[in-house]
This record gives sequence, structure tokens and C-alpha cells, in this order.
Amino acid sequence: MLALNLALVAGLLSGWALCPPAAAAQGEAYRYEFEQPNFLVTRIVIVLDVEGRGTLEYVEKDVPEPTRAAVTLRPESLARLRWLAEQVAALPSAPPSEKHANLGLSKLSLVVNGQPVAVAFTYTPQPALLELGQFFRGLVTQHQRISQIEVARRYQPLDVPKLLRDLEADLNARRIAEPAALADLLASLANDLRLSLIARNHARRLSARISGKT
Repeated sequence: MLALNLALVAGLLSGWALCPPAAAAQGEAYRYEFEQPNFLVTRIVIVLDVEGRGTLEYVEKDVPEPTRAAVTLRPESLARLRWLAEQVAALPSAPPSEKHANLGLSKLSLVVNGQPVAVAFTYTPQPALLELGQFFRGLVTQHQRISQIEVARRYQPLDVPKLLRDLEADLNARRIAEPAALADLLASLANDLRLSLIARNHARRLSARISGKT
């Protein structure tokens, strides 16, 4: 189990630190924060309860107002999150770490089997930590792509083919947290006669891919 007496300063300098577990808000079980002013998404805060319901908030560079949205994880995503949280809670107190401040600072606050666990890191080779960070950032990317496609579909349908190519690149790079959550949107796009045939066919291919039909 993670020991809570690790020196914070030394840990942060090496890319890893345990944080004193803050008192969790009522019902809060999973909290992820990320900050790197030079990234396109400069700040992220995601808070979820034990059932995978909560909120996400992120700030995009040069956009004055943060974006906020409700989150409800799919059952398989919640199971994955719980399993990863258990893996993080079982990590040794001083795992290997590296200095990568340019990657931004990630902070995780988890409640595992009733016990709080808090970790801060820039980069670590620990797979569970890396995957947890990727999962939470993937929720933001997922929300961005869905929002961009829905806006373009309504106001700039000629942009939809490019956005679908961007979405496919994210899927290939595993930057989408819940690919199955795109199924309804893609099926709707595939049958939207207001869109170009190229866009409809691309949406159909992605829909088949997500559903496992290809």
C-alpha cells in the first residue's frame, strides 16, 4: 500500500509524489487534475462518484471560458477504472520515476476499499498510473470530438469529413476513453442525408469498427 510519509518535494522533483489525502467531497471517489500551460488543453479537472457519475471541466489554450460537462461512465469503463485504482493503491511507496515537467503535472485522488490514496506525477513507467492518466484525458478528447462533430453537423457540414478523420486518428492512437460511446452518434451520421456521401460512408465504417463488425 502507498505509504503516506514520502517527502513531497523530493517526489515531485523526480516526477512522482504522494500527496496528503485531502478530505473527499461527499460521494467523490475518483478525482483527476492535470495542468500544463503550454498544451492545447491546459487544465483538466474530472470528478466521479463510485458509480462513475460526475463532471469534467477543461480549459483550452486561448479560450477564456472553461468547458464543463456531465459524465456517466459506461459499465465496462467503470469496471476498468475500479481495477486500475486498485492497482495504483497497491503500488510501492517509491516506484521508479523520471523528470518530465514538460509533460505537465497529473494529480490523482482515489478512494479504494474505503481508503484514500493521493498521487502526483509528471511521468512514471508504472502502467496503471499511465493508463489512469490516459483514461481521464481520453474522456476529455472524447467530449471534444463529439462536441466538434455535433456543431459542424449543424452549422458547417462540410467540416464533418475532416473531423471524422481526426476522430479515426484518435481511435487509432487510443486517445478515446470509451469508443463504444460514439456508436449512436456515428450511426446517426451515417444516415444523415444532409451530409456528404464521403462523410456518411466514413461514419458507417467507424460505426462498424466500433461495433466489431469489421
